[in-house]
Amino acid sequence: MKKTFILIVFLLLITSIACSKKTMNEKVESWEESPAFIREVVITDDGKTEDAVFRIGNNGKLGIGEYGPFLRGESQKYMWHFWGEQELLVQPFTVIGINKERNEEITVFETPASNSLSPNNGADHHIPSTMMLPHAGLWRLEAYFGEDLFGSVIVSVEDR
Repeated sequence: MKKTFILIVFLLLITSIACSKKTMNEKVESWEESPAFIREVVITDDGKTEDAVFRIGNNGKLGIGEYGPFLRGESQKYMWHFWGEQELLVQPFTVIGINKERNEEITVFETPASNSLSPNNGADHHIPSTMMLPHAGLWRLEAYFGEDLFGSVIVSVEDR
């Protein structure tokens, strides 16, 4: 009876480990650039246009306005937009970037706590940022308020 119990516990442990490895592998394999709205906008008096890109986060509560593509090693301005509760959105904000190919993790952007929300374009809060990613390829940008992961966006960084 005791051996049977130990065998069952052992099998449950192995099954649990196998399932967690499968979940981790599925998460890595599911790397796909986040969806985006693209709108053509006029940027000069003579009618020159560019695409305005707004990338949507994985939870529907965040997005990034892109003022140009992500280019390896080049700083660019990006506007973060958030929908949520004020108590959370005024905490310190940090973006952690994780590179798919290298499994490298870096702090991409940080800003201290805020006293109030800054609504913009229908979002409850927005934060302007300048970000630079050092390698081409897919990056998961994880947005944190305080210690809590708020959501993430996957972007493709081009090699110029």
